[in-house]
Amino acid sequence: MSNYKLAVNMAKEVGLGQAQAVANYSATDVDTVIRGAFLEEIGVEAIDFNTYRENKYKIFRILQETVSPIINDRLVETMGQFAEIRNVAWGDTTVFDVENPDLFDVAVIADGTANLRRQRLDNGKMDVQMSNYGIAIYDEFYRFLAGRTNWSQMVDKVAKSFERKLAESVHASIFGAYDKLDAKFKYTGSYSEDELLNVLQAVEAMYGSAMVVGTKAALAKIKPDYVGDGTKDQYNAIGHLGVFRGYNMVALAQFFKAGTTEFGLSSTDLLVLPSANEKIVNIVHEGEAIVQDKQNDSDLTIEHTFIKRAGIGLAAANGFGIVKFS
Repeated sequence: MSNYKLAVNMAKEVGLGQAQAVANYSATDVDTVIRGAFLEEIGVEAIDFNTYRENKYKIFRILQETVSPIINDRLVETMGQFAEIRNVAWGDTTVFDVENPDLFDVAVIADGTANLRRQRLDNGKMDVQMSNYGIAIYDEFYRFLAGRTNWSQMVDKVAKSFERKLAESVHASIFGAYDKLDAKFKYTGSYSEDELLNVLQAVEAMYGSAMVVGTKAALAKIKPDYVGDGTKDQYNAIGHLGVFRGYNMVALAQFFKAGTTEFGLSSTDLLVLPSANEKIVNIVHEGEAIVQDKQNDSDLTIEHTFIKRAGIGLAAANGFGIVKFS
């Protein structure tokens, strides 16, 4: 396998934190292979200033094709349970059908009668508005030429940063729809198992299944006093109940908002989602990541800008529930 293909595969596996990949490859290995891919693609043994200037677009292509699949696969891993990740080419439509969850109304008719009112369930449309997400990073140009720029670390952090920003946008989009939800699909107030159960039943009635999703801190608030010792041991082991009254409970990984120690996800709010294959969110990636550079003569640094075009859309207004415990 060429260094080019190996660089993409290794960075992708290590970036996803796959146990076998992490055991097999160190960050130094990935960095060496990525740099080796640069040299192989360019056809030289070392990169100097003129070589970089003449071949930088080949380097950009390797960075693009290393970063993009990591971002995509990390989103599938962290949000795939309730979000559909779509990839479209530049300029493709971002309007998608949303399946109508309603059932047909069955009439009771007399013998010898076949005069029925025709019914049709129309699907909705969801237009995902696209935005450009960008990161600009820099390093000393001498460090770059000397091989001291850690490419695997840079690729991993860029991918994680995009993932965090999109997670923040998804979270804001979902909870921003609270006021639009039907009353049966939401609750705000003091802790109440009955109110949570009502919202769970509303989602289950629409989709046939439901589950509770939230951070560990939010899920930990659900702690019935009637459970047995086995359930208490599980609560202590994973930080929350695994099942509440027959409904599965799924924890979301918490994170800090960029540049702060403020949590990105609520420690009190819960989502009630369909537990089957229904996806309430669509995350759309348009085209490949764009990589550009800028050399600053004033301070002899090299700056790389990563731009990813993406959009987030809610597939249904009443396809999920929100419970906000005070």
